Amino acid sequence: MQVAPELYPIPPTKHSPNSPFPVIVYRGALLDRTPTGASEAIELSEWAHGGHWKIGREKVATTPHYHGTTHEAYTVLQGSGTYLLGRSPLDPETDEKGNPVGVKFVAKAGDVFVFPAGVTHYVTETEDEYEILGFYSLNKRNSRESPYDMEYALDSVEKTDEKRQMCRQVPVPAHDPIYGTEGIPRIWREE
Repeated sequence: MQVAPELYPIPPTKHSPNSPFPVIVYRGALLDRTPTGASEAIELSEWAHGGHWKIGREKVATTPHYHGTTHEAYTVLQGSGTYLLGRSPLDPETDEKGNPVGVKFVAKAGDVFVFPAGVTHYVTETEDEYEILGFYSLNKRNSRESPYDMEYALDSVEKTDEKRQMCRQVPVPAHDPIYGTEGIPRIWREE
């Protein structure tokens, strides 16, 4: 049974490219919450395994960053993690109207979620030994041996605009990480 997606649009900022595609979250879609089960649930032909993290001990996940050459998917094995999406360390916390910049999102055990290329993200807090597996969409700009790049959203407005264009050229995957030709291919092409 396919889980209906939650969609989180993440608007661009001066220092975070973000994406015209929304972040996609499938709540409770991961039935086997073991590393092997999570790997088997992902469409590995087009998604390269990127790592197994217990976030409380990992520094990369707690540093704002994005990927400019690939889309990123996570499966949550246990615990929960709160993310701040779409805000660079150079962006203000609120806009000129006093609204928060960025979107908060909580991932829980069993969730599968996808960040489009360019969406700045990092974990702000975790509970219950938050543990995830990461996967990256394969395309002409990356490989299984080097499935992702790291950008820290610390560029000038002009350089961010250049990188925004680069991120938008990352192709839409032909397969959703768990639902094959449904999910991402349909959702992002309709956006």
